[in-house]
Amino acid sequence: MTCIFCDIVAGKAPSHPIWEDDHHLAFLSIFPNTEGASVVVPKRHSPSYAFDVHDDVLIDLVLATGHVARRLDGALQGVGRTAMVLEGFGVDHLHAKLFPMHGTQMAEWRPVSSTVRTHYATYPGFIASHDGERADEAALASLAAKIRSHISRADMHEDHLDRKVPVQRKWIRTGDMP
Repeated sequence: MTCIFCDIVAGKAPSHPIWEDDHHLAFLSIFPNTEGASVVVPKRHSPSYAFDVHDDVLIDLVLATGHVARRLDGALQGVGRTAMVLEGFGVDHLHAKLFPMHGTQMAEWRPVSSTVRTHYATYPGFIASHDGERADEAALASLAAKIRSHISRADMHEDHLDRKVPVQRKWIRTGDMP
């Protein structure tokens, strides 16, 4: 399979690389919504949904992305943190998007929040991290029970990733909650 990210890795398409190791390449986005917006890709093609790849592939990508994020934090004035998104749309090649958060460099931690309270019923093509309006407790309890029920069933069938190391989990059951 080939895609634009495979072509960039192979040097067949132009890019502006900012970091590379034996297994990953990071380059500036050609469609930045903020200065320094970047993409980190594994050099080997994998489908774009991060949670369908083998754990080792995802872990390696996250670690590589961390190396790049820290470099962005240091290189861009006023950037104290860089956000990572594993959205998986746009190009069907596993990738992490990095968004330097300008204006977040501060001597001491303090909350940074937004007054935007928009709730999205369907994916609008972008990720928003602001809080929405306060959710109804009964609706949250119902949704949590639905998710826990699905996770309990799905967890029994999750060996498709062929893990080398067993994952230890403690699932919260309704009866375990205060």
